[in-house]
Amino acid sequence: MGGLGPIGRSPGYARLLAAQTISPLGDAMATTALILHLQQTLGTPTSVGLLLFAQAIPPVAAPFAGAIADRVRPARLLGAGLLVQAVLAGILSLRLPSLGPLLAIVFLLALVDTPLGAAVGRCIPFVVADEDLVAANTLRGGMRELGAVLGPPLAGLIFATSGARLVLGVDAVTFLLAVPLVLGLPAARSAPEAHLSSAPTFLRDVRRGLSFVARTPSLLAIAAGFWVVVFFTAPDDLILPFLARTTFRSGPVGVGVLLAAASVGLLVGLPLVGPLGRRLGATTAIVAGFAVMATGNLFTAAAPWLAAAFAAQMIRGLAIPLADSHVATHIQRAVPPQLLGRVLSNIYGGVAVAAALGYLVGGPVLHATSPRTSLVIVGCGGLIGTLACAALLRRSRRPMP
Repeated sequence: MGGLGPIGRSPGYARLLAAQTISPLGDAMATTALILHLQQTLGTPTSVGLLLFAQAIPPVAAPFAGAIADRVRPARLLGAGLLVQAVLAGILSLRLPSLGPLLAIVFLLALVDTPLGAAVGRCIPFVVADEDLVAANTLRGGMRELGAVLGPPLAGLIFATSGARLVLGVDAVTFLLAVPLVLGLPAARSAPEAHLSSAPTFLRDVRRGLSFVARTPSLLAIAAGFWVVVFFTAPDDLILPFLARTTFRSGPVGVGVLLAAASVGLLVGLPLVGPLGRRLGATTAIVAGFAVMATGNLFTAAAPWLAAAFAAQMIRGLAIPLADSHVATHIQRAVPPQLLGRVLSNIYGGVAVAAALGYLVGGPVLHATSPRTSLVIVGCGGLIGTLACAALLRRSRRPMP
């Protein structure tokens, strides 16, 4: 049992990990199917950018979502959220509406999901020991990305033969399968469930979560650097389908394979997270991860073939778990348990908003330039963000005068 790490030592974590594997598989399939559907029916980068924007913008409500995550028992919040998402995905599958209603439903799916990520991150320190925290966060990220590896190629195959509706139906089923896995999760010992109807107390909780990030130099440095890096690197999800289709003349399967490349690299990089983190230290590992992610996009811009672009995106993916696992672990160790849901939601919600803004800008940039030029822009911007993050972290370690 010990050889399985946190999975063997914590049945609760094993169930949580299973849920974090099943549901993201359906999400990755659904996103790929919707991208292919919009490419086929509308054919414009702007429509795909609006889709990704609709998915990414709901976390602007992260301060409120984090307060909910700190107040409601994780099992209850996750179970209810997954059921609502199953209903919404089912509506998409049955109706497959025009662009406006489609974007509205995608927005609602992401809005429901906003407090769920904070609930999962808040729950992990209560189901694993502290010495297992880095490994638990790494495995969570890896299994979540396993869906991103398998989902796009599977969605491309199903879309090519049966269209988008069947893929979206699979997404609805994955939400339902995840529900029983989260129902037995323990409540946080330090934060009993409260009534959401107490508006003054709720708003005070929201402000406390925001002020804690603003007043903690290391958290503010990591958050600000993370947001800048993501603003520049997120649009590669928008650019890659057009690189595959217009530059390399690939079909739906080629698009799915290229979109999965970074996730393949992520899985390959999982065993390196622990050793590199111990050698570099947490904050250096975060900065190094950001730098490699940006450089991978520059390599992709120079790739002469689809296979070379796949390899470059794999290099980018190698660094994702190094950065993300150490960001999450630093937050979990630095923040009091009663504030953890809010801080996680605020920082990762900011990441999602930065991604949304990147998608919003990335569509017109791609339309005005080309996939290769757009990748050069996002790669250089990611490196600038990495330098900014390193500078902010260095400043946060200076003693106050």
